[in-house]
Amino acid sequence: MKLNKFKTIAPAAALLLSASMSSCMADLDKGNIDPNVSASPSTMGLYSKCYAGLIMEGNDGNADFTIDDAGKSTLLRNLFNFNELPTDEAICWWSDGGLAEIGYNQYNASTATLKFLYYRLMSNIAFDNSYLNNDAAKEDKTRYAEVRVIRAYNYFLMLDFFGDPAFVTESSANSPLQAHTYNDKFEAGNSYTRAELLQMGREFLFNWVKNELLAAEPDLLEAKPEVDTDADYGRIDKGTCWLLLSRLYLNAGTYLNNDGQNNPYWDKALEYAENIIKSPYALFNDDKIKPEATANGYKPYDLLFMGDNGSNGASCEALLPLLQDGDKTRGYGGSMFYVAALWNESMKTVVDKDAGTTGNNWSGMRVRPTFLKKFFTDPTVVVGKTAKEIRAMNIDDRAIFWGKGDSKNERTLELGDNSSFFMGIATPKWNNNYSTNGTPHDSYNVDTDFFLFRVAEAYLNAAEAEMHLHGEGSAKAKDYIDAIRKRAHADVHESYTLNDVLDERARELYCEGIRRTDLIRFNQFGGAASYKWELKGGSANGTTFDKTKNVYPLPSSETLANKNLTQIDGYSE
Repeated sequence: MKLNKFKTIAPAAALLLSASMSSCMADLDKGNIDPNVSASPSTMGLYSKCYAGLIMEGNDGNADFTIDDAGKSTLLRNLFNFNELPTDEAICWWSDGGLAEIGYNQYNASTATLKFLYYRLMSNIAFDNSYLNNDAAKEDKTRYAEVRVIRAYNYFLMLDFFGDPAFVTESSANSPLQAHTYNDKFEAGNSYTRAELLQMGREFLFNWVKNELLAAEPDLLEAKPEVDTDADYGRIDKGTCWLLLSRLYLNAGTYLNNDGQNNPYWDKALEYAENIIKSPYALFNDDKIKPEATANGYKPYDLLFMGDNGSNGASCEALLPLLQDGDKTRGYGGSMFYVAALWNESMKTVVDKDAGTTGNNWSGMRVRPTFLKKFFTDPTVVVGKTAKEIRAMNIDDRAIFWGKGDSKNERTLELGDNSSFFMGIATPKWNNNYSTNGTPHDSYNVDTDFFLFRVAEAYLNAAEAEMHLHGEGSAKAKDYIDAIRKRAHADVHESYTLNDVLDERARELYCEGIRRTDLIRFNQFGGAASYKWELKGGSANGTTFDKTKNVYPLPSSETLANKNLTQIDGYSE
């Protein structure tokens, strides 16, 4: 059945929206809003709100929907919770919201934190729709295209996390229909299994996101890196769109065939990744780091995650920096989360500095021993060592770990029963220090921009797609992986396999909110996957779990509120 209108908005999610659609977010003062544009203030407020939804809670510290802790409402925090915690990379010992259960792959429709992810995405989509259905917004073709990309990204996440969520492109008081109902293959009145409905929803959303990105691309700014003093820093351009297209095509097998290796679009994944590689964007490497930063003990990889990453040169790699400023953007779910939740007050950076913020003591997340084996044959070598001492081992600049305890607690490699921050090795990958040794804008709130998409991912996407197209012996694929490893001062290999690509993605992109998607694409997450890690499936040494858990259930609050929604296959209604 073909439905011509994508109207309605999820009842529970929509009614929880508390922020004004027309408010202007202060974070975009750093570059996303040009005060000289002709658009009306209300239109510009909506435009900025669409960007803000990628990193901020809402207006004036209040979330965009009702929640007990505004920081839990942010997209970045939920990307970590749902794309990192259930994988071989990270784990959290906090008991609130079902975070530990997510880390054990034991989530269900009643998992409290799940609705925060769903509501954030529905909230973002509501703001995007409001802007895109505003006639005044259409007068600025470039900004209009940017918001189309933002909405497409939000729906890409809906596709990746849920497969068959509610789908809306216009505001309405009616209860929403589910994505599968918009698939031409769906016929109302016919009987379908929930697995069939899920697959129709995935197919529809894949094609819709693809078409939206392709339609938006011509009107976007040209692909060009910026620094945080440039007017267009933080705006979406063609490079952003290419990376999202490459990521979408790279995972087409998952979305279209429920098998990440059965992908009809490897060629397109390669094409759009190489568009980025050939563009003015570039890996931030030894050729680009400033002598002052090197003299202060830093390597290029370090500068991607520091408080001055918008100005220290590293933004040549940032295809979409999400802006943070200790004076203007204050919240608990953006870059602050990536510092505070991964640190405690006794930890230090690779140059033996503190976190550059007093917000360094949430003490939640650690990495799993299996992940450490990507860097160390024997990961026990990091136990008892500082990040500076581990860096001095000269293995790989990306091995940013903390193996020491404090005056009261010894740190262990093993996770044990996951009841303490000291069970497992920590990572001070993000911090708020300046590579110049300058002073951050605020003693608590961070200046560290979050690079949502990086050029390094394009190199890895290209290598993987190239291997599928031309074999693991491809010289071009090897060159792409070598470039990543050389930047990290890691040894290059004579040859690489597809499994090496998966491991390289872990080393390069760990804790950046993409690991679950990668494991699913390689058929190493749910199902009869041979790859296991500590506490996978809730077992000490890891165990398999059903492949239906490759997607999350719709929150029970949504299915109870809207009888048009069918729960995702594999989960109880």
